[in-house]
This record gives sequence, C-alpha cells and structure tokens, in this order.
Amino acid sequence: MGVIGRSVVRTAAWAAGVYYRLERAGPGLPDGPVLIVTNHPNMLMDPLLALRVAGRRVRVLAKAPLFEIPLFGQVLRSVGTLPLYRVQDDPEQLYRNRLAFEEAVDVLRGGGALLTFPEGGSRTSPALGPLKTGAARVALAAEEESDWRLGVKIVPLGLTYHRKHRFRSRVVAGTGAPIVVAEWRCDYESDRLRAVRSLTEAVAQGLERQTLNLADESDRQLVETAELLYARSKGSARPRQRLALGERLPQMRRFAELFAWLRVSDPERYEQLDRSLRDYARSLERLGSGEADVPPRYEVGPVVRYILRQAAVLGLGLPLAALAAIAWYVPYFVSNLVCRLIKPEIEMVATTKLLAGIIAYPAAYLAWIFLAGKVAGPAAAALTALALPLLGFVALAWIHRREEVWEDVKLFFQVVHRPRLRERLAEQRADLATRLDALSAEWSEALAERRCLEGSPGGESSR
Repeated sequence: MGVIGRSVVRTAAWAAGVYYRLERAGPGLPDGPVLIVTNHPNMLMDPLLALRVAGRRVRVLAKAPLFEIPLFGQVLRSVGTLPLYRVQDDPEQLYRNRLAFEEAVDVLRGGGALLTFPEGGSRTSPALGPLKTGAARVALAAEEESDWRLGVKIVPLGLTYHRKHRFRSRVVAGTGAPIVVAEWRCDYESDRLRAVRSLTEAVAQGLERQTLNLADESDRQLVETAELLYARSKGSARPRQRLALGERLPQMRRFAELFAWLRVSDPERYEQLDRSLRDYARSLERLGSGEADVPPRYEVGPVVRYILRQAAVLGLGLPLAALAAIAWYVPYFVSNLVCRLIKPEIEMVATTKLLAGIIAYPAAYLAWIFLAGKVAGPAAAALTALALPLLGFVALAWIHRREEVWEDVKLFFQVVHRPRLRERLAEQRADLATRLDALSAEWSEALAERRCLEGSPGGESSR
C-alpha cells in the first residue's frame, strides 16, 4: 500500500498543479532537516501544492479526523502522515499527540522534511490566523536532542490564491528565507516557553512576508485595483501586459498594509479612497479591460499584426481544442455537477472538484482507450492513450488565449465608441496614483516613528 499511496499522492499533487496555474517564488528547500510551515486557506489543495513544490520527500502532519475517512485515511497512513489530535475533535485523544511529536522529532533528526499547518486548520479569513506553537516545539526539541548540531531550518511557504475556487485560477507558492532554529539555543536553555513563543513569532513574520493578508475581505478589490493602476501610472508594466501574480504580490502586500493602517488611523479618508478606487474599478469593468489596463492609444499597424497573429493561433488550435472538449467534456461536467449538488463552502470548492475529477477523468481516459481499441485495434488504443493528455493541455492553452483575445477585442470596441471614458480613466489614474504616493509617504513616516519609539528606552525592541 505504501507504493500505491505515494503514487496516489503524487498524482493528486500533479492534478492540483493542473487545476491551478501554479507560480513558484523564492528559493528551493534546503538540504537536511527542514520543517515547512504553510498557511491553510484552501483545504486539501494546500498540502498538495506544498508537496508539488517541495522537490523532495516530505512527511505531513495532519488533523486526526482525516484518517477516519474511508480509503483517504488509508492513503494518509501509507505515506507516513502523522495524525494530530485537537481539542475540538476529541479532547480524550490529546495524549496521543506525544507519539506524533516524538515521531516528528525523529524525522528531523534523521535529516528528513516535515510539512505542517500551524494555523491548526483551514481558514476562510483573508489574513493569516494565530499560529500554534507545535512547529517551534518540534524543531527546538530536535535540536536539543542532537546537542544543537543538527541544523534544523524552518521554511515559511506562503500560498496566495487569486480566486481559489476557480479552475485554472492562479496561485503563488512563495518560500521565504530559512529560519535557523539553533539561533534560539540560549533563549531555550534559559526559558523554554519564551523561546517557543519567540520562534513561533519569527515563523509568523516569515509567513506574513510570503502571503497576502487583508484586514477585511472587502479590501481585496481595493488592493488589486490600486496595484493595477499604480503599476500602469509608474510605467512598470505596459497597458495590455498581464503580469504574473508573483510579480504583483509585493506591491499588493504593501497596499494591503497601507489600507489596514489607513482604516484605523483615518477612517474618513479610508472611505474616500475606497469610493474612488471602486469607481475606477467600475469604469474599467464597463470597458471590459480585465486585469490589464486601457492603452493610451491604438495604432493601426500593431492592431493589424495582433489580429493576424491571434487569428492564426486560435484558428490552427481550434480543431484540437474541439477534439479535447469532446473527449473531456463528461468528466468536466461530472466534477462541476458534484460541486453543484454538494454546495460546499468556498474553501472546499476546489477540493470537491479535484476529488471528483480524480475519479471522473481517469475513468473517461480508460473508457476512450478501451473504445478506440475495440473499434480500431491496439494501435488506435495506444495512439489514444498518448493523444488525450496532450489534447487536454492544448485545450487549456487555447481557452486561456481565447479569453485574453476576447477581452482585448471587447476593450478595443468599447474604447473606440467611448473615447471620453478613456480620458476620464486617465485622469482618475493620475489622481489616484498621486494620492497613493502621498499616503505611502505618510505611512512610511508613521512606521519609522513607531520603530523609533519601540527601540527607545522603555519601548519594546523586537528580536
């Protein structure tokens, strides 16, 4: 079952990477004993994506109720997943966490890698939740038992989803700088509880630097709109250029922190900025610009070349995309139907579709191979087995290209027929960029003043 279980997990991790357009950011995992700590906004997709980007064998710490699910629990056990018992699940089973703790320490002492979710469960909150201290306690115990020569590192792995419930939406898996656990030796030897809390705080800060944390879910559109117009106003991106989510994240994090500060320090000004950004977003929506922005002008030559190039690509790819649509329509329909029938919460939508698809897509794949062999013989079955996956990826690329082209076409005709709206957008963009610059300067001054106070005598200085 071990080999089968590992194959199932690898297949599921690969499928999760197909469900989303996965972007990787930051350094890879270091060699030696590593404890990977990850935020948990999206149920089963989070550990699968973390395993996909890890690049090495990883043992996972998971909540105990998952082991009670038929078949799924067997797979978890077969790949060495360690169960964690929580108070809300069964307080009488908490004593069993000692065994998982000891085994986790042994994994690190053996030079292995562990994956844990210190928030304690999947969350719908737009911000990172309070972290449990288990990761810090395991890492410190492993170092102590190895006389502080083991070299355990804690690596924050942040998962940031654009629209986590949507198929082929984007997700960034960003790894931060490794935290060297041995640096907490003196603290641990003098006051274990304080050292555990201090290391947990360092882990939290590392995760916050790799994730997008919003004071409120309503800030998401504000952050995305502000980042969009700011990048265009400063010339860091061309008007129709669609930046990767990983490229956008640093500025989006900055705006998230800026809006959180403004919401508290000057609520009235926050409301004014909120209205202005939402008005700008509505104007963009009326034009149909999507994630990109409105060009200052359209020139005949580039427009003609764009039309010819995109028409050729879409035209040549259309027959293959049509074949893929026919071949894969039934499992796609089934996974969406299951989701509509179950009506899961938003953090369970992708997981539900993935689990249904893991059954539906292989079944359809085998059915087509069998049918091809029955009708045209073994050669046709072999050709079908090779062609179907390729057709699927061609269809995904074709659909993505078609969506972008359709967006560009709609925007072109809207701009041609509504030139005044484009002028208004340019004025709004310039005004909002100026206001954001002023706010950013004020925020930076406020942060500098706070750091000065915290570092002064009588203030609390950070580690």
